[in-house]
Amino acid sequence: MSALIDDISRAIASPVSRRQAFKMVSGAVGGAVLASLGLGRAARALGAPATTNPPCPDHEVRCGGRCYPPGYTCCGKAVCDGFHKCCTDHCCARNQTCCGAGCCSPGSTCCGNKTCCPVGSACCNGRCCAPRAICCGGACCPKGYLCCGGKCVKTRPSSNTPCIPV
Repeated sequence: MSALIDDISRAIASPVSRRQAFKMVSGAVGGAVLASLGLGRAARALGAPATTNPPCPDHEVRCGGRCYPPGYTCCGKAVCDGFHKCCTDHCCARNQTCCGAGCCSPGSTCCGNKTCCPVGSACCNGRCCAPRAICCGGACCPKGYLCCGGKCVKTRPSSNTPCIPV
């Protein structure tokens, strides 16, 4: 009961609007009523607010002031279920690759931590090259060119210059 009074006091004392304070107080009172009826665990399984004391029961996960069932992961402000993995502050499907604020589909690669390159294209200076092109000195060399000394050229400058055909 003292935890309920503490929660109500914090809600009233915090710099929030009357509507938000009313929602927090009514949520705390409603949670206390549900908990007294033995429904607290079921409410927490749906992401109901958890009190600060005691901690979440039975290996539940606390995230953003709420308790979630075992198998969930707190990922910044997001909550990942067992089918997703945490990628800094968002969730990606287990078969996807984390890429900055997004997720890359299977087979594609993250380029520059901001874009996903499709299968068969190279990442070059944070952008994706066309399929079958290569990155040469920070530029994409198209098919039919050579990468010689870090530059894309149509013909080999000399016979002893090492080049990579595209």
